[in-house]
Amino acid sequence: MVLIVFVYSILVSLSLGQMLGTCANCANADLSVEELMDARIQFVKQQILKKLRLSKKPAVAMPVNSLPMPVAQGQTLSQGSDKPPEFDDYYGRTEQKIIFPTEGECLTSGRYPFTCLQFELPPDVEPEEVTVVELWFYKEKDPLDEYNQTFVISEAAHWDSQQQFKKTKPIAIKETDIGEGWVRVELAWAVRVWLEGRERLHTLHVACRTCQLRKPPLSFQKKHRPFLVLYTKYAGKRRRGRALECGPKTTECCREPLYVSFKDLGWDDWIIRPAGYHAYFCKGNCAAISSVTHTNSNHHNFIRKYFYSLSEERKAEFRPCCAPTTFSSLQLLYMESNDTITQKTLPNMVVESCGCM
Repeated sequence: MVLIVFVYSILVSLSLGQMLGTCANCANADLSVEELMDARIQFVKQQILKKLRLSKKPAVAMPVNSLPMPVAQGQTLSQGSDKPPEFDDYYGRTEQKIIFPTEGECLTSGRYPFTCLQFELPPDVEPEEVTVVELWFYKEKDPLDEYNQTFVISEAAHWDSQQQFKKTKPIAIKETDIGEGWVRVELAWAVRVWLEGRERLHTLHVACRTCQLRKPPLSFQKKHRPFLVLYTKYAGKRRRGRALECGPKTTECCREPLYVSFKDLGWDDWIIRPAGYHAYFCKGNCAAISSVTHTNSNHHNFIRKYFYSLSEERKAEFRPCCAPTTFSSLQLLYMESNDTITQKTLPNMVVESCGCM
């Protein structure tokens, strides 16, 4: 099993090395430096789309600058290390979903000022994956704010498939001293129950039991509209590698900086965070396979064994290539549609170290 995983990692490195490395058999020697750099950036661009299972960037009509401030500023991003752990997969893994409910009608009213939020849960999230679910809403001022305010969030009454009326069911109570600003309410257990029941369409009844105004103090302005954030758990293993950074006089295989700007790609209208990232690439000379004497490098040992199994004619054609040997992941927060924002971790997007292969 270990050998299979190791061989797989080498194949991944070799395939990515065709664009992120520099060898006679990896890139056309006739390309200029500018053309080769552009080719690398285009390769990274295609990798991101493929790992998101997209053929082109999403068609979204909601400008990034119109998003609620906590989303636009990355306050909802999953907390963790700067470099997410690596995992053995090609496609990105979902770590966060942001859903924008619409203001809808409830079948029941109440004695307190209330509003109803209608939304649809994503189909690609399993109940056991959900760790935290937060409802964010922007509270406006109310005359009784000095005494704190109490909000009751309930599953709104609705008709089920048997046409039997279900009463409004409270699922969370939130007391806040915020006069005006963002309020967060935890709803994880309720959302897990809904996901287990495969119920995707829901309505939240949000009432303020202590407010004086007849209308609940919830803002629906563009930058203040409410949203739900679903965080999903992630388990993986980190791969580490040491990189020899390229310098002005470095000729051996090393790691060269390569920054990919999403604004330059014309992608800043759907990718929220980050603004860009350091992808890096590999360049430099490699010694002949027969002269490689490293004993503590699995990559070198593997290639050496393969080299000595070749015929003399094939050995003469076999040249080591400076290519990526280890990678780390990239986290993206992007607009999947006009009413859904997703955070995913894309594997093997950042070159961490280079080697001769």
